[in-house]
Amino acid sequence: MSTSELRSTAAQSTVPVAEKTRRRGPNRDAVVAAVKAVAGIVGIFAVWQIAVAIFDPPEFLLVGPFSAFAELAERPEYFLSNTFVTLQEALAGFALGTALGVLCGAALHYSSTVRSFLYPALIAIDTIPKVALAPLFIVWFGFGFESKAFVAMAIAFFPLVINTYDGLSSVPHELQELARINKASQWKKMTKIEFIHALPAVLSGAKISISLAVGGAVVGEFIAGSKGLGYVILLANSQVDLASMFAAFIILAVIALALFFLVDQAGRRLVPWKNHSS
Repeated sequence: MSTSELRSTAAQSTVPVAEKTRRRGPNRDAVVAAVKAVAGIVGIFAVWQIAVAIFDPPEFLLVGPFSAFAELAERPEYFLSNTFVTLQEALAGFALGTALGVLCGAALHYSSTVRSFLYPALIAIDTIPKVALAPLFIVWFGFGFESKAFVAMAIAFFPLVINTYDGLSSVPHELQELARINKASQWKKMTKIEFIHALPAVLSGAKISISLAVGGAVVGEFIAGSKGLGYVILLANSQVDLASMFAAFIILAVIALALFFLVDQAGRRLVPWKNHSS
């Protein structure tokens, strides 16, 4: 076999290996990141349990994670049913907040009239604590599912408005000129350039909003709830049942973390060029 044939054979055998390595790289990185995250969470639980074992506080002041997990194991159906209620409210609020936030952010960008009138009002409303708005939604929509979903929507709405507006406003001037030179219509300019460029900012806002939506659902349950994890926390507080309270806290943290991860993974698939550049 000649030297050139040997080189071509070696190149052919090397390329698939390189491709496999590149393909496995992100998966390996994701596994390493997941292991580190789990190790960090386990470390927090360990420090928490050790502190409780050393200082031995009364149970009405602090309990360890073992007590919280024992409570979860003792009443799984109770926590599962209330978790499902809170999850439904949070997802409904997040969906509404995302749709309205993106539409409102686009309106602020494309209409100077809307921006001059609405933007200061949105900033003023955003400064109001959302807990203060919860009773208003309950007056408007009653004590059922709708009021909690709208509280979650109100909290999830603002990050998406700001991020959508900032993303659309940050389109490079070169891309704008390219669209003008090619005589692109306003619709193509908006869909092919501006919203594509703004998508990473919108997804960053969505990652913030999904966690806020969970908190918004709990706030609504605090004000007027007869079920859900917020109601579980209130009931445990009235009974000085810290094990149930911390069990609900753990579930809320798991929900928020899982939803954040799902939105993050969706963003990685929707904007693969951002991951490649990073």
